Amino acid sequence: MKNTSMNFAVFTAAIVKKIQEKAGSGFRILSGTVKKNNGIELTGIIIEEKGCNTSPTIYIDDFFGDYRNGLGIGEIAETIWQIYRKNRFEESVDLSNFTDYQKAKRQIAFRLVNYEKNKELLVDVPFKRFLDLAVIFYYSVQEPPFYGKASILICREHLEKWDISLEELYQNARSNTQVLFPAKIENIENVMVEMLEKGLADKASLFEAGGLGPDGQEWMDELLSQLQRDFEREENKIPMYVLSNTQKLYGAACILYVNILEKFSRLINSDFYILPSSVHEVILLPVSEHSSTPALLDMVTEINKTQVEESEILADSVYYFAREDNSVRQLG
Repeated sequence: MKNTSMNFAVFTAAIVKKIQEKAGSGFRILSGTVKKNNGIELTGIIIEEKGCNTSPTIYIDDFFGDYRNGLGIGEIAETIWQIYRKNRFEESVDLSNFTDYQKAKRQIAFRLVNYEKNKELLVDVPFKRFLDLAVIFYYSVQEPPFYGKASILICREHLEKWDISLEELYQNARSNTQVLFPAKIENIENVMVEMLEKGLADKASLFEAGGLGPDGQEWMDELLSQLQRDFEREENKIPMYVLSNTQKLYGAACILYVNILEKFSRLINSDFYILPSSVHEVILLPVSEHSSTPALLDMVTEINKTQVEESEILADSVYYFAREDNSVRQLG
């Protein structure tokens, strides 16, 4: 029987040592604690390659569970190494713009996080309150190979070095974010179909490997078509909409975009609820005689508990957009 008695610290050190042996002298293997959203802390392995200033961080917390269940250190190290090889960056990234505010300001954006869950983070990070949320700021790395999928969190020390105010930072971010990450509102049915399409595409290779070939693809196409026909039936239509950005990355911040909620209210000719699905999107629900704030609160809370990663929870709250004064209110 394999020895699975290491504690997490010893396990981490063993993984670092094994990967270093595998990688060789052209690499430096490090481990460190990474603070994520909502106070979550994860342990990451960083594989630094000589001549390259960027590297993906590979989190190993879940691998510790695999180790405790009997998977060997060598097998885990090999898996991590292969993940690195698949996601490694072949060139260094030019981040010189970040030190020059006149250049950096064009790539400053914002995102929304939960205020209470991130109080420790907010000690060192400039922010603005929005209801029970906090608007925080980051430098969006638009250079290849990231194109907006990587970022540098802006801390108070950056404001001091740049010699700018919080209000100037906010105004720049407000102008930039909706340009760098355009908003997109979709009927929830379309989003569900897109999710299904992606899931089926991921399964396609399994069909081919199983010898199902074209027949398997025809089955998937027919299933998708049937679901689309079902959604198009009037009795099945769901009056719910998903608001996010085109990258579906921290898209809940779209509720702060200029006029986005006002235009939507005019389109549907109704006030509406805003349900925080995650930090990446919110659901817009037109008000009707069947609307119930307690029921919606229960739904949001239950989904957060059972369906959303803890680091991606935005809030156990329900918000309300009122057309009479174009305001967003927190209902609970």
